[in-house]
Amino acid sequence: MAFTDFTPETHVQEAQDGMGFKIWDESEWNGESDNTTICFVTVFFINDNEVTIEYDPYELIVGADKTKFEEYLDRDGHIINLEDLTIDGAAAPERFEDGYYVIRVTYDDGTYGSGNEPYYDNTQGFFAKNRCMKRKMAVLLTWPLTDAGYRINRDIFLQGLYLEVAENAVDLGKKVQFRTIFALIKAVFNNYEIEECW
Repeated sequence: MAFTDFTPETHVQEAQDGMGFKIWDESEWNGESDNTTICFVTVFFINDNEVTIEYDPYELIVGADKTKFEEYLDRDGHIINLEDLTIDGAAAPERFEDGYYVIRVTYDDGTYGSGNEPYYDNTQGFFAKNRCMKRKMAVLLTWPLTDAGYRINRDIFLQGLYLEVAENAVDLGKKVQFRTIFALIKAVFNNYEIEECW
């Protein structure tokens, strides 16, 4: 019997080092979560050229083992490390590239045909590297602040706002707006010759 009154929803939080993310469930299950026999996470990265890179599915239920799924259902969530992900069977990069992601969770109780399972797409901006680079900008400052130092301080503050705007654009699925803001973020880092964190 298919899920009768199920509204899927997930939340995602990237690790500060860009080497994984935490995912947790906020679905309306109405008592049907125990019926789930298949649940997996698929990561999609849409790069600057609008090419979608699809990671291989990450199983939250492996056979009869629901340990990962139970962690996912808990408010503390389940941590997915990049070292446990693959792309076409090959190891994934060591860190998530900053940019536009879709994190999809697919569910099945054994009654859906392939491709017809309920799923939830969480559009997510991953910016671990750029947030780290923003923190490095403070080394440009000296005390007391001069007029030039004030302008740098202002740009550091604005860079944080730009990162928030970019993340918000992804959350709302506004890819064009995201690309515009992300280009601005990169231009600011280039202007100050900020080296990448890793």
